[in-house]
Order: sequence, then C-alpha cells, then structure tokens
Amino acid sequence: MKKALIIQNKFIGDVLTSSVIAENLKRIEPGTEVHMFCYEPAVAVLENNPYIDKVISFNDKKLKEIRVLNQYANQIRDSKYDIVIDPYAKLQSRFITLKSKAERRISYDKPLFKHIYTDVVKKLEIPSDTTCCTAIDNRVSLVGPLNKNNLSLALHPKIYLTEEEIEEGKEILTQANLNPNRKTLMIGILGSGEDKSWPIQYMTQLIAHIQKHYDFNILFNYIPSQQSTVDKIISGLPNLDKIYPELIGANVREFLKILYHCDAFVGNEGGGINMSKALDKPTFSIYSPHKFPVDWGCFEDGIKHVSVHFQDLNKRAVDTTSEKKLHKNAHIYYKQLTYNYVREECDKFLQNNFGKIDTLDPTKELPKISALLITRNEERNIQKFLDEAWYADEIVIVDSESTDRTAEIAKKHPKVRFIVRKFDNFTAQKNFAIDQAKNEWVTFFDADERIPKALIFEMLDEIEKDEADAFFVYRRFFFMDKYVKYSGWQNDKVIRLFKKSKNRYGEGRLVHELIDSKGSVKHLQNRLDHYSYYSVEEYDRKLTQYSHLRARELHARGLKPNVFHFWVKPWYRFMHHYIMRLGILDGNEGYIISKLHAHSVFKRYLFLSKMRENDKK
Repeated sequence: MKKALIIQNKFIGDVLTSSVIAENLKRIEPGTEVHMFCYEPAVAVLENNPYIDKVISFNDKKLKEIRVLNQYANQIRDSKYDIVIDPYAKLQSRFITLKSKAERRISYDKPLFKHIYTDVVKKLEIPSDTTCCTAIDNRVSLVGPLNKNNLSLALHPKIYLTEEEIEEGKEILTQANLNPNRKTLMIGILGSGEDKSWPIQYMTQLIAHIQKHYDFNILFNYIPSQQSTVDKIISGLPNLDKIYPELIGANVREFLKILYHCDAFVGNEGGGINMSKALDKPTFSIYSPHKFPVDWGCFEDGIKHVSVHFQDLNKRAVDTTSEKKLHKNAHIYYKQLTYNYVREECDKFLQNNFGKIDTLDPTKELPKISALLITRNEERNIQKFLDEAWYADEIVIVDSESTDRTAEIAKKHPKVRFIVRKFDNFTAQKNFAIDQAKNEWVTFFDADERIPKALIFEMLDEIEKDEADAFFVYRRFFFMDKYVKYSGWQNDKVIRLFKKSKNRYGEGRLVHELIDSKGSVKHLQNRLDHYSYYSVEEYDRKLTQYSHLRARELHARGLKPNVFHFWVKPWYRFMHHYIMRLGILDGNEGYIISKLHAHSVFKRYLFLSKMRENDKK
C-alpha cells in the first residue's frame, strides 16, 4: 500500500480546496493511504473526510522556527511517503518535500526549484468552464502525472458532517429562537483583515437593506477578535430585527454545524465562502481588490454562485495596477466597489435563489400613481411593462398608430387607458400623456426598460416621504442582450418618477427629450435595466429616427451644415464613445455602438442638407 502526503500551509480556503487532491489520489489508486499537512485552524474542515486518513497539524508561528520546521521534516522523512504533493510550493514545503525522499515529488513548474521534484506541472492562468477558477484546476492538475489511465477526477471540495453534528447544529438554532418559518442567511460581514473587508459603512447599508426587504433570519460570520468592528456595524443598523449577531459558533466545527442549516452565504470572499460552497450553499462573494474571481470564483454560474469585484466597474485600474499596489491600497480601491452596485447584484442573487423580494404590507394602501407610456409596435415589451406596473392606480398608454399586437395586448389590462395619437415628436407625445394622468405622481418608463422590484419599493418609499418633486434613475444598458458597461452609457440617468404639476418635458427638443423640473430633484439608488436594442439593424433604425428629428430641430434654428458637421463631428462622436467613454472596453459591442453613433451624426446633417434643399424648391 502506498502512502501519500499533501502539504498545504495557509488557511481554510486553501486547505479545503486542496482536499480534492486526496479524493483524486484515492480514485487513481484506491488503496493509497493519504495524509495532509496543514495549519491547526484548518483541521476542522477536514474532519470525517473519507479520503484523508490522517491530518498532521502545526502551529503557523512555530513552523517559522528552523528547529521546529526541521523536526517536522524529519518526522515526514521517517514516515517513508511514496508520494508527496506540494500545492503550497513555498520555502517551508519545498524543504519538507526535498527531505522526504519520496519516490514521487510533485509540484508546479518553477525554474529555480524544479530539481526538488520528480514531476512538475505548469500552472494554469485561465480556468476551465467546469470549475471557473484556477485554484481548483491547478490543484487537480497535480495528480495528472499519476493519472495514467485518464480517470475522471473530482473537482468539488466537500465538508463532511456526521448526523449527530447536523442535529447539534439544528438544536443550536432552536435554542437561539430562530424563526423556523424563515430562510436563514449567513452574512460574512468581515474578511480576515481590513484588506479583505468591504468598507463597513457599505456592509452596514447592505445588511439594513436585506433586513428591510427580505424575510430572513440573519446570522453573522466573523472571528471574536473582530468584535469591536462588529459592534460598530451593529450600532449603525436601525434595529436588530431578524438578526442574531451572537450566533457565531464557539469554534470552526460548531460554525459548520450552524452553516449547514443556513440557506445561503453573502459577504466577503474567504473561508466562509469556501466552506459554504463545500456544503453546497448558494454564495454571493464580495472580493477584495487584490483577489480575483478567475482564481477563487469556483463554480460561479451567475445564479447559485455569484461574485462582485471592483474590476466590474473599473477594469482599466486592474489592468494597469500591480497586485502589490492593489493590496497596499485596498482601502482606496474598495471604495470603487460601490454600495449601489453590490446591492443591485446581491438583490439579483437573492431573488434568483429565493424568489421575489419581500412583498409589501398588505394592510398598507399604495399611493395613487399614474404609470405613463408611449408606444409604437411594442408587442415584444408591452406585457412585461404591464406586469411591472402593478404599483400604479392607472396605466395611460399613448400609442403612435401601432400596426402590431400592441393595442390588443394592452387593452386586455383592466387598468389601461389606451389612447391613439399621431406621432409628431417625442416631447409632444410625452407631454400629451402627462396631461391625461389623473394622479399627481406619475412614472414615465420606456417599454424596453425593466423595473426591478427593489426600485419600485424605493419609489413608493420616496413618495411617502414626499421630500422631492422628481427623481433621477440610473440605467444599465443592454445591447443585443449583453450588458454594456461603458461606451458612454456608464453614467446614463433619466427622470422617471415625478409630480406632474412641477415637471414637464422641455419644448424645443424633438428627440432626447428632458424633464424641465420646477421643483427639487433627487436620485434613486436602484437602477433600471435598459434592453434597448436586440440587433444592429434595430439600433441603426432608431438612431436614424433620432437623426431625422434632430435635423428638424437644427433646421428650425436655421443651421447651415458644412464640412465640419459632415466630417469632424462624426469622427469626434466615434472617438467620444470609443475612447473617451471607454467603449473600447466593451469589445466588439463597444466598437459597433461607437460606429453607429458616428454614422447617425453624419445622417443628421445629411437630412438637414436635404431639408434646406427642399426649402429652395
């Protein structure tokens, strides 16, 4: 029978991930006796693992002493291992591996240390589609030299709890009086240090949001030494309703007993996330600036496992900044991972896994709101709009002589007043719709905008407060069903909720109409999803329409087009979208959008020129 040793210094996430090596060694040669060498705090995640026969644990600080390191190295040499696998691949593990005198010594291909090992494998930088992270792919690759029969290999690290432990965990929650009718959410409010902890003011806001809008029992994941910081977070919460901050577990194993009965984990990426995945719990990970999903975002599919990183909002900073600098200035880059962005993504995660955001108090009467909409051939979008307009007392649709099923679908809705009006321009059409509203508060969304329920609740809250007369909403732009982060759309905002007595679309603009507000204006936190165009042709047709209307505006002003308008302005528009507004970061979609906008500017002045020619006839 062969004996194998896996050396994995560092903490829980690393040790847990490396445990797949043990399972794969047993698959390749079932009779192999597998031992693991790891930090004492990580032993808890290996207990009861059927693929690990023995754990050799050590104190991290003591192992840094040469005398202690040599003692362990001698102990391992005397154990006569046939195989030593070194995924840690640092000075300590290299020394132990070299001294082990094992027949097979396996690690990664690093030029200065190749002589220590009998087999080396090249580290992967791009993860597989199956694992979605290099942390697992690289560890699994270490058994490659032994897998002569190309057997299927294990990819999922697992934590093994006994039936007794599971019952003990259940009893802990019962004794803490958790509401059994609620789902239970574990929130990793702090990482292992400040450099791995999303700013506490943001985390406090996120907890308050979840507390308000979702019906969860909420537990916290942190270590006792962080209690003072936890107290700051707790003091910033409006109340402790649904929250059980003291239920953290006396040790790692007790924490696992509790985590087993949670339904999901949300919070800072680290050991808690890795343990949750090993227990098959949905996870939402908030990454520190110097750690990346490509390395640790295991099994992320956009639904069950989701992550956010500041590179989502500022990829250029990641591409141009060293990992060392990202680490050193983590507090600066963390602030770029904004609360609003994380909250929106977290809402999607929670709603995908647990259904819609919590419902309103059924005893509370909704404010009177008129939902306004202008349409022309919107059969693709109209039903979705009607479904999302449940908050409205009435729905007023002003239609520009649609020739598809828009009218048929809309008229079936009991709240709809459907009015046909010949289209002249967007401003006139929208102001006409405002005049038809019977309520003071109105919303004016477009048919191709999707209104998250969290945004609807925020609107209702603001109407109740009555502290402003109009509200801007930021939009996320989707082009051909792909989220376009840049290309001039990153700061796109529009007024979508307002009082009709103090707001109206300004005269003189036939396209890209703007609200002229006579009152106070605020910004809503939640965003709209703007699914504008499903094809290049569709976007081009819309821009052509805008070009024609804009040409009419310029014609009314008496503008005479010249070489500057035909050549310089289209080129500037392309550079504006593609370079200055970072369309280049959106790939092919960014290039297409920039090109179409440039072409639309050219067509604008072409239309204007034709109008002036017609004037002469």
